[in-house]
Amino acid sequence: MEYDAAAGPLTTGSPGLAARGPTLGAARSVRHSDRMSERRESDPARLVLDNYPFVHRIEARFSDMDVQRHLNNAAITTFYEDTRVNLNRLMYGDELVSGEAEFRLLVLETTVRYLSEAPYPGSYRIGAGVIRFGGSSYQYGLGLFLDDTCVGLSETVMVHVTDAGPTPIPPARRARMEKFAFPVTAA
Repeated sequence: MEYDAAAGPLTTGSPGLAARGPTLGAARSVRHSDRMSERRESDPARLVLDNYPFVHRIEARFSDMDVQRHLNNAAITTFYEDTRVNLNRLMYGDELVSGEAEFRLLVLETTVRYLSEAPYPGSYRIGAGVIRFGGSSYQYGLGLFLDDTCVGLSETVMVHVTDAGPTPIPPARRARMEKFAFPVTAA
């Protein structure tokens, strides 16, 4: 944990956000046992690739493998990151990545749950969708699949930020996000 002598501990969980201080929200106090129960009770719909509105393919590289001959946990987190970035680009265009947009999306928190080993070699598909909408934030739910088997889950809380700091997501932007709501429903 980082510590600021004037403000005390910075608990945002991300070095980039810690530098901005507590304006992005204070960490909630949750008992460890409560969080463990929450993790064990994953939504069964998250284990089915067809429920995700966006799917990104990634071929595992030799360098993604660790000494156990499966994918390294750090490599898997980059699979989720690459999927989030591609979905953000689809929703908002390249100007978001290039810094030309009048807003930014910051990662507030990412969690990863490993359901089974992810072998090398392998061709993986990562499903992604928005699982929660907030006023100035939203949460992605992602699933890592090898064939039809979900081998991992991830959640990422994103914060909508302008020069004024965290700001409500405008209706037009929210409408774009709602097209990628999880789970996919038949029209």
